[in-house]
Amino acid sequence: MHSLNYIKFEPEDLDIYLKIVSSDSVMKYITGRARSREENIKRFKGILKANTDHVKGGYFKIYDRGNVIGLGKLEYYDKEVDTIEIGYILMEDYWGIGFGKTICKDLIQFARINEMAKYIIGIIDPENIASKRILMSNGLESYFLGIENDLPTEKLRMKL
Repeated sequence: MHSLNYIKFEPEDLDIYLKIVSSDSVMKYITGRARSREENIKRFKGILKANTDHVKGGYFKIYDRGNVIGLGKLEYYDKEVDTIEIGYILMEDYWGIGFGKTICKDLIQFARINEMAKYIIGIIDPENIASKRILMSNGLESYFLGIENDLPTEKLRMKL
């Protein structure tokens, strides 16, 4: 099992954020492609605002033994009552070695301990089989499969 550290993004972390989200293969199932630098800077500003708005949740850099391996999020999901959305992005060098499952478990545990919401939801591209397996192995169950915001979408949820 991995022992990871989670630290909220700060304004000086833009380069770290860009490193995580600038790969087409990493972003394939999230946005379909890597966004432009300008789009990523705009998104990073939104992340900083979310971190200010969320005392406990928000967006976190994830470290393994001092190396940034990706990001994680726990953000209130405004389309459903008393629900927090879990999300994670791993840089490609860290795929397939168990980090995703650990990150998901850690974030769920954090949300549960801090009583952040009644439900936790994961929203994925239905073709992202690895992410679906991670969410399901951590207790989430599929309850929606369809199109949302013009994108193929699957939603998985569990009661905290």
